[in-house]
Amino acid sequence: MKEIKGVSHPVPTEYAERIYEGKTVFVGKSYLGKVSEGDKFIIYESHGAKAYTGWADIKSIGKQKTSNIVRKYGNKLIISKEELNEYAKGRTEMNVIEFENFQKFKNPVVPGRFVAVSGKYIYEDEFKTIEKNKG
Repeated sequence: MKEIKGVSHPVPTEYAERIYEGKTVFVGKSYLGKVSEGDKFIIYESHGAKAYTGWADIKSIGKQKTSNIVRKYGNKLIISKEELNEYAKGRTEMNVIEFENFQKFKNPVVPGRFVAVSGKYIYEDEFKTIEKNKG
C-alpha cells in the first residue's frame, strides 16, 4: 500500500496570501484523518496559480467544535470570525489543521489531477514529484 505523506486542501488565493503572511491555522469542512503530526499540509491555491504553492508541517489535525475555534486560535486563523461563521453555516464541528514551518515554493507545482473541494491525500509518488519540482 502506498504511504500517505500529507494532505492538501484547496485554498483560494486571497486566503493563501494570509498563510504567506504568517497565519497558521486552516479550517475546512472535510476531515482527512489518515495524516498526523509531522506529515505535510500542502497548500493548493485554487484560484490564480491552480497549483501547489507551499507546504508546512502539521502540528495538529482534528475535528473541533465550531464554537471553540475562534476562541482557541484567534488571529492564527487564515479566515476571520465572520468568514468562519459564513463558511461553517451551522455546522457544529469543523476540521482544523494547525501547522508550522511554512515554506512557499519558488516554483508552483501543478497537480496531476484536480484537487476537489474535499481535499485529498498526498501519496509518496506525488509527494516526490512536488519535492523535486518546487524549486
